[in-house]
Amino acid sequence: MFFKKLGFPIINNFAGDIREFTPGLFKILSGFDVEPVLENGYGSRLGFTHQDYLDVFPAIRFADREEVFHQDMLIVLKNPDLEDLEMLNDGSGLFSMIHYDTRPGCVELIHRKHIKAFSMDSMVDDQGIRTFVDYFGTAFAGCETAFDVLKQTREDFASKDRNPYVATIIGAGGVAQGCVRSLEVLSDKELFANKLPGIITQVITRSITTDEENLKKVLNGTDILIDASKRPDPSKYILTNKQLGYLPENAIILDISADHYDTSVTPILVKAFEGIIKGTYDKRVIYTDDPEYAEVPAGVDTTNRRITVSCDAWPSIHPHKSIVYYEGIMRNYMDLLLGRDTDTLDVNSNNFFERSLYRGSIKHFDEKTAAENK
Repeated sequence: MFFKKLGFPIINNFAGDIREFTPGLFKILSGFDVEPVLENGYGSRLGFTHQDYLDVFPAIRFADREEVFHQDMLIVLKNPDLEDLEMLNDGSGLFSMIHYDTRPGCVELIHRKHIKAFSMDSMVDDQGIRTFVDYFGTAFAGCETAFDVLKQTREDFASKDRNPYVATIIGAGGVAQGCVRSLEVLSDKELFANKLPGIITQVITRSITTDEENLKKVLNGTDILIDASKRPDPSKYILTNKQLGYLPENAIILDISADHYDTSVTPILVKAFEGIIKGTYDKRVIYTDDPEYAEVPAGVDTTNRRITVSCDAWPSIHPHKSIVYYEGIMRNYMDLLLGRDTDTLDVNSNNFFERSLYRGSIKHFDEKTAAENK
């Protein structure tokens, strides 16, 4: 299938999250036989005007939200909510961060409306490493926020006599590695430069998280606990709420993964750490008396609480930098998405980017799911 009329909506289902592309992407698109339709006001939160977009691609049109969703393909970094996705035409395309594994409602809609979907977050190389991701940008935004909270809440922060702080990371992938680097940068800037004790960063594996006695010792000495995991089964916790109780009372939990609770499926989908709640762009620091704890699904233990730093859109903390980064990745895939019939994509192609894009398709997700269920 070929996609010519492209819709670019403004994301408004994540408070404060700015995910519109800059004119730079549309300069790239101007080399294709496409007709972009942008939602009225697109880019204004980044400081761009309609004319800024028209200057690089005069064929751009601006329209209301509903018309944008009725194009051949929707292109957007953050996936719109289900109510908006219902506006998509049957058989149209969707290129977005869809998160098939943890969004069963979205997958159902894609199947029902026969959407030609490509999930940016599912695009991987031949070794299964994500190709469409800003690991460091995500990690740094979270670590920077947690570091600020540490600085604000610890009376001994500026003391040369205290012990080094300890950050414990669960996860060993790209985001976890980005956290190690981020904490080094932040520690050098804030602590090393002022000759203060720094941060010891440690990564723990399942051999520790499943060993109660050693886990207790690790958590007892942790100042910042970071979830940078990707679980094979999002219905199971990595740490129970009882285990979170091993943390010091003044410890900070950094929720980089920002998974969510979903009671629409059985068993329900849960966060990696039992009992914490997910934050937003506008509310990234969640205190132990936050009223939203009352909204946690029944049966989820919230007894042990610590200050939690969480956001469902970490890259949006520095939106312009993040969006430009993603635009640089996108240009590798535009020929495949817009210059040829996407039904001919082949996972065995000699083209690296074609293999990656195919693995992000709903078709590949269905093939993989069927194989796992055999």
